[in-house]
Amino acid sequence: MYHNRPRAGALPFTSLVPAGVLGAALLLCLGGCQLIEMARFSYANARSTHQWANGQASTTVPFRLVDDHIILPVRVNGSEPMDFVLDSGAGAVVIIDSRASRDLQLDMGGELSVSGVGTGPDPVARIVGDTGFSLGDLRLQGLSVIYLPLDAIPFFDDLDDVYFDGVIGAPFFSRFVVEIDFDRQLITFTEPSAAAGHLAQLGDNWREEPLQIDSGLPYIMARVDPGEGEPVEVKLLVDTGFRAALSLTPATHEGLDEPREYFQSVGQGLSGDVFTRVAMSDSLTLSGYQLPGLPVRYAMAGGESESGSHGLLGSAVLQKFNLAFDYPNERLYLTPNRNFDTPVPVDRSGLLIRPHAAGGMVKRIAPGSSAEASSLQSGDIITSFDDRPVNK
Repeated sequence: MYHNRPRAGALPFTSLVPAGVLGAALLLCLGGCQLIEMARFSYANARSTHQWANGQASTTVPFRLVDDHIILPVRVNGSEPMDFVLDSGAGAVVIIDSRASRDLQLDMGGELSVSGVGTGPDPVARIVGDTGFSLGDLRLQGLSVIYLPLDAIPFFDDLDDVYFDGVIGAPFFSRFVVEIDFDRQLITFTEPSAAAGHLAQLGDNWREEPLQIDSGLPYIMARVDPGEGEPVEVKLLVDTGFRAALSLTPATHEGLDEPREYFQSVGQGLSGDVFTRVAMSDSLTLSGYQLPGLPVRYAMAGGESESGSHGLLGSAVLQKFNLAFDYPNERLYLTPNRNFDTPVPVDRSGLLIRPHAAGGMVKRIAPGSSAEASSLQSGDIITSFDDRPVNK
């Protein structure tokens, strides 16, 4: 690893990542001009069109996992394939300031403030209208998207930090049935009318759960037994962009107590730092499936609370199932996959580490953690671990 220069040594770590790729990016209207821009943005997306190159009203696209984020190959305005994260916790399609996106020569429009979890100010983004996207045999035209410049993204310091080029959010989920097959690492987008028969015949090993769709984002009910106190019913944002298992915001629910035994941790959302306490739960029950011994992040400041929710259901749980999101009918279909019985490890390091072109960069060190007692510093880049190279 190095701190502005090569330096010997390495420390075992498990990376921590922000609460959602963009922290449940919701559009906020803060003034008259922004109200006009928001209206134009929504109107343009409502009028956008899509076509299927294969005539089948469905396409299947392979994905890869980078730091447990679902990365899809997406072409923007006819570009070469770019890396986009599939994020059910993002309320818009977003293009990130990256080396690849700078080659697109995008025509920037008006400004909007966007909001996510975190304790800092909401960043200001730009609107890019009349944008085209291609995924497999699916073509979308006329979309308005959000462009986030580098200085508006708290978890990227420079272009070497940027390991994806954009985010596919609510406009794709609301228009198509989205199936995620983690076993085969495939994602299928299907016209809702064409998917109806398939969903009705999924079989007895699939279960169906109601979703509440609010501002284009999906919420689900689950039962948490924290091990301290009584089990509680909670409303959770289903967030494929949140790498951890579960995040709860105690301030939003009288039945959620702050944990007495925990590890201190810090993460990042679109609106800045999220200070959390990590504790072990007895179980999480989702659609009748009980998942024992999950690490839970209790957000003491900057946690998820939109639409009356109590926290986030993240990738570490969702990857235990193959999933089908049906926003038009407000349903989630799920079945256990081969990862279902694999335990979710708890991160005790106190480190927030993000991918970097040279390895893994230490972004934050939680106060009072074992990492704070080590020689690591924010800005260090871990390039090897036990003589094994670390890449992004």
